[in-house]
Amino acid sequence: MKTKNIFQCLLVVAALFTYSCSSDSDGDSGDGGSGGTSGLTSITITASQLSFEIGDSVTFTVTGNDGSNVTTEATVLVNNSSIQGNEYTPTATGGYQIKATYDGLTSATINLEVTPPVILALRVESSADNIKVGDTADFTVFGTNALNDEYDVTNSAIVSVDGTAIDGNRFMATSMGTLSATASIGEIVSDAVSVTVGEETAPGTFQKTVNIIDATGTWCQFCPRVSYGIELVEDATDKAFIIAAHSGGGDVMENPASIALVNQVNPAGTFPTAVLNGTIDWAFPEPDNVAQVTNLATGTTSRGLSVNSLVVGDNLQVYVSAAFAQAMPNAKLAVYVLESGIDAPQINGTSYYGGVNPLTEADGFTHNHTLRSSLTAVLGDAIPAGNTGAGQKYTQVFNVPIPASILDRNEISVVAMIIGDNFEIVASNGGHTGVDKDFN
Repeated sequence: MKTKNIFQCLLVVAALFTYSCSSDSDGDSGDGGSGGTSGLTSITITASQLSFEIGDSVTFTVTGNDGSNVTTEATVLVNNSSIQGNEYTPTATGGYQIKATYDGLTSATINLEVTPPVILALRVESSADNIKVGDTADFTVFGTNALNDEYDVTNSAIVSVDGTAIDGNRFMATSMGTLSATASIGEIVSDAVSVTVGEETAPGTFQKTVNIIDATGTWCQFCPRVSYGIELVEDATDKAFIIAAHSGGGDVMENPASIALVNQVNPAGTFPTAVLNGTIDWAFPEPDNVAQVTNLATGTTSRGLSVNSLVVGDNLQVYVSAAFAQAMPNAKLAVYVLESGIDAPQINGTSYYGGVNPLTEADGFTHNHTLRSSLTAVLGDAIPAGNTGAGQKYTQVFNVPIPASILDRNEISVVAMIIGDNFEIVASNGGHTGVDKDFN
């Protein structure tokens, strides 16, 4: 009887010992609140400052619930994106949410408020002290706070040139003289900075260029062949200026200017038709005859153009200068507004672009260099005879509303041409708005 009781007691002790070991083992494995192997159950993130001006930096500290500093091992997240280290310099004003993670633990979120600097003084500077007529002056505005820290506040300032506020911080100089620019924010006004605008001098010879007029349409199944050829030309030279004139078939990019241009270069109405320098047929198949195009842009010529264009609010400002090292009676000037990056379905009956039909932006195909309007007569305005002699120049400035057909103002470009008899294009130049294109 006593032996039985002793045996029962031993069984109870063994069971208790097994349960105790099992519990210790489970505790070593950790759970969601244990903090993994560190032994911590929570972490806290603090900031050296919670509200400060843009341009300042903030330092974060991550502390465990036992008071240990785990900053160097922790990851700091700003608006849910991790940063390197524990110091951060915001690049924009506004609110920022900050948290930290360490060993499976995530801290509570703290909030930072980054405020605009309190500006006490302004300074404006120009990218150049001297420019030539037709160029663009670029201004940058800097503000200074009470600690004499300086910030770029161009986007917040109003720039004035010769006492008149301009749209943005760029100004096209269309006449010679001296520009006086100031900047203001509220009642704070900068000292003036001067920019000297000198004469535009044309060289004695000009780089030859080639002009491609692509008579096309979204309905034209073989037109992608020419589009592909144009891409090959653009890969081969930067001296080619392309104009895609859409016409017929209910093409949404058709307009009066494109119809008139197609009638000039494609009177037979054969699509596709691609014409070089206004009078030369681009030989079929166009992608196999890229050299025909690039050869026309080799060597020098006696006529050239400089072109600058700028989006100013809702207007398009364009400066064009045509120069003649050799007299050219009866010369004409044509200036076109183009748009690229247009997504419209293109019928494709060719093997180009993978043979996909129809072609869309999803297939990597967009309509580029699309003629939207003409700032002159489509076939050119006559240049006064007194400006077409040897050593002469002809300058024209346009300031017109941006065409309503433009879908994306960031995709506007301008091309200018000097045109001779029978619509022979003897010089072309142009480019994206905001880019000065000097004489070729």
